[in-house]
Amino acid sequence: SGLNIALTDWNGVSKELNYVGFQNFINIFSNADIVQPIKNTICYTLIVTIAGNVLSLLLALAINRKFVARAFARTAFFLPTAVSVVLAVFIWGYIFRDVFRSLFGMNSLLGQKSTVILGIAIIHMWIDVGINMLVYLSSLTTVPRELYESAELDGATKTQQFFRVTLPMIVPAFTTCITLSLTYGLREFATPYAATQGGPAGASVTMGIYIYNHLMSYNKAGYGQAISVVFTIALVLIGGGLSGALRRKEVEV
Repeated sequence: SGLNIALTDWNGVSKELNYVGFQNFINIFSNADIVQPIKNTICYTLIVTIAGNVLSLLLALAINRKFVARAFARTAFFLPTAVSVVLAVFIWGYIFRDVFRSLFGMNSLLGQKSTVILGIAIIHMWIDVGINMLVYLSSLTTVPRELYESAELDGATKTQQFFRVTLPMIVPAFTTCITLSLTYGLREFATPYAATQGGPAGASVTMGIYIYNHLMSYNKAGYGQAISVVFTIALVLIGGGLSGALRRKEVEV
């Protein structure tokens, strides 16, 4: 249905529409206003993928040992995943606006063009870091203790054990978490829309918001559907290519 609409000039409201062939698809590559959403989406995705996975792994490593509050810490780190995006944006909007200003004298990250992507990425990571943390934690618990004991006998330091034993053994977890983080970041809509609606001055318009605006706000449903078709194909190719590359890396390791 969407592909059919992508071949028309339908405005999303009227019953009348005219077939325009591939004109909408041609317009995608000649329309300059799509460049900024692409940049925003890439920047946002890199932050949530790299920083989010590093933070998730660090939390998993911290919890993957015996201490009194282990169960509480695991629950506390996972708890934000149960919070709605709107509530999370409200909480962090208050933190950025009032707490950061009181403690550091900073303006809200969400109100500045140079920091809004970072601010939204922080909210996203706060919500989702617990999921990847559990994936890494589950993988860490399967690493045989004997490998660490053998490494210690060979004189390996903790750092060497981490890079030579831990990381190679949890590569499948990286495949899962990195692929999911990357594809989810690329198609993100809810968090930036709830936080800023794409502002200030379009600095946080992601591809998800860009498509939504053309479908719902600009009465250019045909063009919006054309973008969504191309974007879906791109997501499949990127996600599938990354997953395949990481799977091959698993075999090599």
